[in-house]
Formats: sequence, structure tokens, C-alpha cells
Amino acid sequence: MDLELVTKGKQLSDNDRTILTYLAAHVNELDGVSLRKIAATLYTSPATIVRLAQKLDFSGYLELFYFLKNQYQPHNQLVEATVDISIPTEKIAPSILNMKKIYQENQGKFITIYATGFSSIVAEYLYKKLLVNGIKTLFVNAADSSGIINNNADNISMLIVISKSGETQKVIEKMHFSQERQIPTILFTGNSQSRATEAATIIFEVADERPLDSQNIKYNSFFGKLMLLMEYIVQEFTQS
Repeated sequence: MDLELVTKGKQLSDNDRTILTYLAAHVNELDGVSLRKIAATLYTSPATIVRLAQKLDFSGYLELFYFLKNQYQPHNQLVEATVDISIPTEKIAPSILNMKKIYQENQGKFITIYATGFSSIVAEYLYKKLLVNGIKTLFVNAADSSGIINNNADNISMLIVISKSGETQKVIEKMHFSQERQIPTILFTGNSQSRATEAATIIFEVADERPLDSQNIKYNSFFGKLMLLMEYIVQEFTQS
């Protein structure tokens, strides 16, 4: 497993590298194993493993684990990049109708959009696109206080989230929050087998030919196709 994508430019100790190498080599055996038990096996502490995950820009051990797990799976191997900008209009029509129904039943409330990293750039575009069409919208990213969503739950008609991997911990936390408060969640993702899909009300999947490139370094049409899909959805969504 190539760990250069996640370790490049990071200041890691020899102990950090030993831990990371072990996690990567045994990721298929660690599903469901407690962090405390893993730490004991490595003669270290759970806090040390969490700090390592944070050094690598993950929110904690779980997000690091799922990143490694997705790298290990054969279906995530790097493939030749191809561009396909066709939109499956008939397939997604029922989902758009469901979104319109949710909106029409909650017009006094905000559509709230949440994303992190590169996804937040697309999320902000969607936010502005909805605003110029006269739709009450709120945009929140990882830099904003979690209280923006938590303290305004009664005024949210639906939560739109974007996660290329479907394993972004902060996104999943917001989805679970919405689930508990019966707020419909709309997910845009490149991974239909992720944890995020389990918490979503409506899912729009966009093909991601480079699932291992979490830093978005290589050529990838995912975000381009996502933008085109959102353009189409907004057009259909705003039609009376």
C-alpha cells in the first residue's frame, strides 16, 4: 500500500511510521477492533494513535482507518482517467422530485449545505447558485462553529452534504445529527459503499476514477462532473 499520499510533507517520528505501517498492513484484520486493543498490541497508547491521525490531517483514528481500508480494497485501485459528462436524468428524476417536495413543505426553513476540503469549494458554489435563485440557503464548512447547525436544527429543511470518499468523519457526524432530528439529508459522493450512504435520505453518486487521491493531486473529473450535476439539479429544482 502506497502511503506517500498521506505522509508527504508531514513530520512523523519513527514510532509514528511504525504505527502507520502496522495499521496499513493489518487494516483488513482491524475492523471492529477497539483502539485500546490496537494500542496495546503496538505497546503504545490510544492517544498516541489519535495524535498520529491528526498529524495526517484526519479528525481521529476512525477516519484514518477508513482511509486505509478504502486504499486496501481492490475495487479502489487506480484506473485510467476518462471523462463522462452525461447526466442520468431519468434515474435521478425521482430524487429531485423528493427534494422539491421537502422544500415545498418547508419553505420557511433553510436548505443547509455542509462540506470540508475541496468539496467545500463546490458546496459554496451550490450555495450561491441557490441564493441567486431566491432559495433560502445556509453554507457551513469545517472552519465554522458546529453550533451553526446544532442551534438552528428547527430551521433546517434539509441538509446537503458532499463527501468524495463518503468517509469524512465531520460530514458523517453532521448526518447523524440530522438523522436524530429527522432532518432529510442529501448526499453527493463518489463512493456508494461508504458509511455516509447509510445515513443519507437521498444519494447522488458521481463516478470517482481516483478514489485513492484524497489530497486531490492528480487529474480527476469527479468535481467537474459534480458541478455539472448540480447545475442540472438546480435547474430542475427551481422549475415550478
